[in-house]
Amino acid sequence: MDAAENGDWGLVAALRADERLRELHRLPLLPVPTIALMAGCFLVYGLSCWAFLGGYLPALATIPIGAVAIYVSFTPLHDGTHRAVSRNPVINDILGTLSGQILLPGVSVEVYRHLHLEHHKVTGEHGDDPDDFLTGPKWRSLPLGMFTDIVWFFWYVKRFRQWTPRQNARFTFSFALFFLWHVAWIASPYAMEWVLVWVLPQRLGFGILTYLFAHIQHPPGVEQHDHPLHATVMIERHPLVLFAMLGQSAHLIHHLYPQLPFYRLEAGWDAVGDRLKARDIRFQGLLKPRKPVDLEALHPWMWLRVAAVEDIAVDIRRFRLAPPAGGPLPAYEAGAHVDIRLADGTIRQYSLIGPPGRPDAYEIAVRRDPKGRGGSVAVHRELREGVLIEVGKPRNNFPLRPGAGRIILIGGGIGVTPLLSMAAALKGRDFALHIHARGTGHVPFGAGLERFPFAERIRLHLDNGRGPSAEALARDIGRHKAGDTIYLCGPAPFMTLVGEVAAGLGWPAEAVVTESFAPGDDRPKPAFTVELARSGRRLEVAENQTLTEALAEAGAPVETLCRRGLCGTCRCRVVTGTIDHRDTVLDDAERAGGKTMMACVSRGTPDDVLVLDL
Repeated sequence: MDAAENGDWGLVAALRADERLRELHRLPLLPVPTIALMAGCFLVYGLSCWAFLGGYLPALATIPIGAVAIYVSFTPLHDGTHRAVSRNPVINDILGTLSGQILLPGVSVEVYRHLHLEHHKVTGEHGDDPDDFLTGPKWRSLPLGMFTDIVWFFWYVKRFRQWTPRQNARFTFSFALFFLWHVAWIASPYAMEWVLVWVLPQRLGFGILTYLFAHIQHPPGVEQHDHPLHATVMIERHPLVLFAMLGQSAHLIHHLYPQLPFYRLEAGWDAVGDRLKARDIRFQGLLKPRKPVDLEALHPWMWLRVAAVEDIAVDIRRFRLAPPAGGPLPAYEAGAHVDIRLADGTIRQYSLIGPPGRPDAYEIAVRRDPKGRGGSVAVHRELREGVLIEVGKPRNNFPLRPGAGRIILIGGGIGVTPLLSMAAALKGRDFALHIHARGTGHVPFGAGLERFPFAERIRLHLDNGRGPSAEALARDIGRHKAGDTIYLCGPAPFMTLVGEVAAGLGWPAEAVVTESFAPGDDRPKPAFTVELARSGRRLEVAENQTLTEALAEAGAPVETLCRRGLCGTCRCRVVTGTIDHRDTVLDDAERAGGKTMMACVSRGTPDDVLVLDL
């Protein structure tokens, strides 16, 4: 079976669909923690300035106090940049801009958003990441970090022609105000006091920021597009560090789900940290030297020999892959899969079907699909006994969850493959494995299922191509009780039906864990028309062209980050029109409302004009 997700980006997609993270993303209208933090920064900074000017506090105390206040004030600005302050965009941008005025007077949150989202898009890419200079050797990056605003300015100006006129106008206006702020104070009689109460604290605050947010968080040379789970590290879990970092000790969670506010990042780590730890996530000490990242070790490839090939159903073959010299292979968990690199360089993922542990061979089962993307056909053609192929280390996007309730494993056709390893791992648990297929010849392993140690737990359902009935599924699933879990895998229509039946029986969405065949959305992408409400312009979005691509070509780009419908950065307000939603961000209520969409993957329809608030 093709695994649902493709490598680390697959796990990123799976995490973004996690209901616990999505619940943490529900923002308040008036964020009390953010407002309190911002007010505290202004109060502390203002009091330190007053105490210094009144002769109550020496400069040696004023400078570090001001630096800490400026460092802390960055957090509401940073959250505002990611629209993680308030669910109201106006309140979000007002609070973000206000907080940033201690650090960058005159600069609006829109300008910083444009700069900072470029970092999120190309984290670790030398020359393109605006924060790239901060991740180099400490002797170079730390002094430069005290002048990050200047480096950002020249980074932007170097690329001035690639931005839109509107972006350039905002940038020019903001930095003109920032420049005039300096000129006005230098020309005033209070220039020396200004240096002591703002310039030196600001530079020191910038140094603290760049060290904590960039230098130790992003290992040099690790690019996000190749290693999204390792281009950002976690900071070691010490109570004082957690307090001082204001949530950014879970900076990896921030990069995976940027719309979480600072006071929920640690909760985000608590929610999904166990799944991330299985990927050898790096932890960095706050004051410890950074260790280089062994990129080859992140996703090592092994040469394995095809030791056996067996036809186990119509168009389905089992492949046994073993080390040429023998010996054990890396262990894997129930539900895991491996990458297979084919002769043309194409990489496909297939679930491991043997009992979990540390085996001497991996076993996969692949259904030949002539109408697919070509991977399964190539596997059937290329993988002959004795052939050497490249296989990646096992990874798991479909793990068993801890719990003591009833477990129902439901597989449609070849979708049973990850469930077989789960069944092998559920010794002593209350579970049943339901296998749905067209006929006996289409059941993976067929009569061989009787040889499995959990054969008495298997329930076989044959439908002669008609598909399962909702009534039969309801009898198999039953009413939900606390702790019960369904693990579901198979074709999309099959999983949709099972999900609907389960929902009707009171099963909450988080109790139905799924893995899908398709790694992406293969639905047709017909052309449609979009209208920009503020200017009245109409644009034609071609077949297979994304809305964000069409907007960028027309000089009206929207900010994007993941470009996969996962992060919510490209959210657009819709005035009228039918939306073809293809993201994993919006909940059912938001989709039904028809007032917002993710422009990177979602589309309009040929039936009417999609009018956007742009």
